Amino acid sequence: MNAVIGTLGITAAGTIINSITTLSTNVFTLMGYIKLSPHIAQSDIMKVLSKSDIETTIRLLQSIISEIPHYYNNSASVVIALKNVQEIIANIEEELKDIHNKIIYNSNLYLMSNIRSYDFKTNLDSIEIKVSILDRRRDNLFKTLEVFKNFEKVIPQE
Repeated sequence: MNAVIGTLGITAAGTIINSITTLSTNVFTLMGYIKLSPHIAQSDIMKVLSKSDIETTIRLLQSIISEIPHYYNNSASVVIALKNVQEIIANIEEELKDIHNKIIYNSNLYLMSNIRSYDFKTNLDSIEIKVSILDRRRDNLFKTLEVFKNFEKVIPQE
């Protein structure tokens, strides 16, 4: 039974790690589009994105997650921590998609664009909240990994 659970843990952790890599790539692509868009609110958007440091945070986190030793993947708590990180990165990706779609819509407006264009305030506030959640979930993942590292030191070798 333990072998089945261990295999499921490895499969689940591997799937989550692959998903995090895909989501991270999507976030980087969306941020590239947003950076290059010539929109009137671009300076406000870029200020929030720069201040929150999303790109570098996710890039480092993705790299660290991909280097987690496989023997940690048997742990349900590590899988849960990885799933939590995956979920918040997916939420950040959705928010960036929404901003990107609004930028495209706004750029296609010709008549009464000031009245009909989308505002980004809600999206930017949401991104700031989600980045702080990402920071907490990253810390939880690292603390979980540290607990297992400390367990290895305490367990006597037979």
